[in-house]
Amino acid sequence: MKVYRLDLNDVVQHPGRRVEYPIELWLEREEAPPLAEPIRGVLIAESGGRILRLSGAFHTVVWLECGRCLSYFQLPVAFELHEEFPLAGTPAGLSAYGYAEVEDRDSFPVFEGNWLYADDLLRQYLLLELPMAPVCREDCKGLCPTCGQNLNEASCDCAPQSGHPAFEALARAWYSED
Repeated sequence: MKVYRLDLNDVVQHPGRRVEYPIELWLEREEAPPLAEPIRGVLIAESGGRILRLSGAFHTVVWLECGRCLSYFQLPVAFELHEEFPLAGTPAGLSAYGYAEVEDRDSFPVFEGNWLYADDLLRQYLLLELPMAPVCREDCKGLCPTCGQNLNEASCDCAPQSGHPAFEALARAWYSED
């Protein structure tokens, strides 16, 4: 597994410095969504003396499974990143004996010292942009609940059902003559 790390020490040690990093990467971790295209964008790192600001705009295309018909489709995703990380210590640009380091107190840290794991940070933002219940298109008809035919591809000869199958037992109990 290849890890995409950026050394932000130069930015951290010099307050006021702003550096742009062009990014083009594939997410290779198992929990990442499968990408049809790499994540592309520009990451901007800027030091404010006691704060490291990260920002950027990114885009990619991901493969998702439709929640109605179970077919795979591609979804373009664009997202913006805005993060601030506190710095511990005095930056070297302000003191000959100083050294500042990023304090990442997050549950899932993306920094090790002044090294940013860009793939982990971008994966977190990408996952937040994905729909909870993806559908291939708004008018997706889904699957036939009886035979499993994809109703977007062809119709089936099954009798249409009224009501939700999960409530059949309740309906029988409610409408029974007992």
